Amino acid sequence: MDRTYVKRFPMYTFDVDVEGKARLPVLLDLLQDVAREHAALLKVSIFDLQAKGLTWVISRYHIRVPRYPVMGDTVEVRTWPSGKRGVFALRDFEARDGEGRLLLEATSSWLVVTLDSKQPVRMDTVFLDENILDRRAVADDFERLPSPVRTDREASFTALSRDLDFNRHVNNVVYVHWAIEGMPEDFLLTKRPAEVEIVYKDEVLYGDEVVTSVQLPDAGGTACLHQIVRKVDGAELARLRTSWR
Repeated sequence: MDRTYVKRFPMYTFDVDVEGKARLPVLLDLLQDVAREHAALLKVSIFDLQAKGLTWVISRYHIRVPRYPVMGDTVEVRTWPSGKRGVFALRDFEARDGEGRLLLEATSSWLVVTLDSKQPVRMDTVFLDENILDRRAVADDFERLPSPVRTDREASFTALSRDLDFNRHVNNVVYVHWAIEGMPEDFLLTKRPAEVEIVYKDEVLYGDEVVTSVQLPDAGGTACLHQIVRKVDGAELARLRTSWR
């Protein structure tokens, strides 16, 4: 039995930036779409779980982008469940172009929680071992990410209706979009994210105002550290580490 799922996507004009290369949030949307379709085939989609009073919640993401596709490319995305660790389920991804060249690789960690109390459910009660392919696209034990110790730049955003997912919370891809848009202009216009690690701390609802802060690399360094907080109470919503090229 093939435990992977594959889907192909064309890169349209509205998927790319000023240089005709795909924007990272667009690529993350593709990962989300193939994960959704595969989960539906495995009878563990968000709709299958909601019928049981449960839902999926993302915990971690680690994405590497060796090469960005360009307008007109076809992107083939492959995904598979890659393991279970207590209350966490792992799902990995690879994306390649039409010539088989690697574009993106990623791993992610997910929880199943009850809709009423938000309490985690053991993955053994939800997800079958027979669906797991024991292979990681990115080897990551998801250790704790550091938080910024200083703020080199800050930006504010408001959660809009277009940002919401089926749980009526801000979609996980939007957090990455906020972190990217919070970067200085020279980064945004001359570089692209080559690697992103993110830990999701709390949900964001419609109308919430959030503040993103970033600590830029020290001399000789490459990593940027980001934090996203809720403006009204300072609650931490997400923490990221990015590198750019």
